[in-house]
Amino acid sequence: MKHTAYIIALFLLVSCKPLMRKMYQIKDPGIESKASILKKALRYGIDTSGILTVNAADFLTTLSAQSLPDIAIFDSSGAYIEYRSTDSACNSGLFDFIPALHPNGVYRKTGKTNLHKELQKLRDIDGNVIATSDEKADFVLLIYWSVWLGKLNKDHVKVWEQLARQNKQCNIKVLKVNLDIQAFWPQETKTFILQSIRKPK
Repeated sequence: MKHTAYIIALFLLVSCKPLMRKMYQIKDPGIESKASILKKALRYGIDTSGILTVNAADFLTTLSAQSLPDIAIFDSSGAYIEYRSTDSACNSGLFDFIPALHPNGVYRKTGKTNLHKELQKLRDIDGNVIATSDEKADFVLLIYWSVWLGKLNKDHVKVWEQLARQNKQCNIKVLKVNLDIQAFWPQETKTFILQSIRKPK
């Protein structure tokens, strides 16, 4: 019996990726317009206010630094907070980490990046440089997501934003950063990025 359970577990591990892609409707990255991004956000119950994109020049670097969907958390001074307990930990820890955020909490700050540096990479959904806000928050969450992630957006992005709003211990500002290839980018940029991310491993 143990042998059979082991074989079934091994089968599920080997076949997990195709199964996950089908179950969550994950597709290959493609080019998305403002209309398609907003439509998918609404479909998955994501609040469409505060949706940003990344400057084309910073796209590949930002994409490769994230396991999507994911969040970068910053404190009120703009210091990056590492929510993972280990480098190999997955983003599921966010479901407990966000509700526990507290202005007096003690968090691991790695110096990996800072809020000012990350905000310089961001653009509004039309590609314009974003204005820096004087609005004070105890924490800023940059939620990285993309249309091609399918239902993971509903199960993760939507829930993370709700958890941030439900946390009454502190003021949390949420910015949703869309990491799709933007239709308004120059054609040569879109072509280069598509070729870069679709190269066989």
